[in-house]
Amino acid sequence: MFSDDYLLRIIRQATAVFASIIGLKCAGQYQEALKVINQTLEQLLGLDAEMISLLDDESLYLLLMKNEVLDVEKLGFIADLFKEEGDIKKLQNHIDESINCYIRSLTYYLIISINSETSRPIELPQKIDELLQQLGTYNYNEQTLLSLYFYYENAREFAKADNMLNRLATQNDSKAYVVDEMKSFYKRLLEKSPKELAAGGMSRTQIRNKLRELE
Repeated sequence: MFSDDYLLRIIRQATAVFASIIGLKCAGQYQEALKVINQTLEQLLGLDAEMISLLDDESLYLLLMKNEVLDVEKLGFIADLFKEEGDIKKLQNHIDESINCYIRSLTYYLIISINSETSRPIELPQKIDELLQQLGTYNYNEQTLLSLYFYYENAREFAKADNMLNRLATQNDSKAYVVDEMKSFYKRLLEKSPKELAAGGMSRTQIRNKLRELE
């Protein structure tokens, strides 16, 4: 667990950094804004910006572990920085670089979403939705689709969770675990009330039909 003083310091640091980035971005000083982002990432992770760009996600998480606990507040700060970098790269028309930044940001927000200890749960759905809109029809990899599926089921957005599973099935026709997960998901849904299902965009009839197709 992290102390309230530590969380407050992270929030204050983030507030000051993003005020600077947004000011530079609005002034069209994109390179200066990117410089602030890189310097902040270096401070947070203790590596130079070039090394950070080469880190895979698991390595980054290891750098944020304290006593075997992931520092999700700092991870949220980093996710926000990658989101800002993605916005700037998009303004510069560097689309591929922008997408890479958005994917990293989305991945970290989804990791944070499964951690109930974070102080920013209310902000997450909006941030995740914004990134999904920016990414549009992007072809997510298997792990991201799984993370989105779990995220949507936890958020009780059942139709969206189902969509992620179907996209996963399309990518992984030969993987039996996808079909097994679909069956488990639909059976869990049948335990919900009609009202809960309707709020999540699905119905009992629809779910039973899907189960019947699988079996």
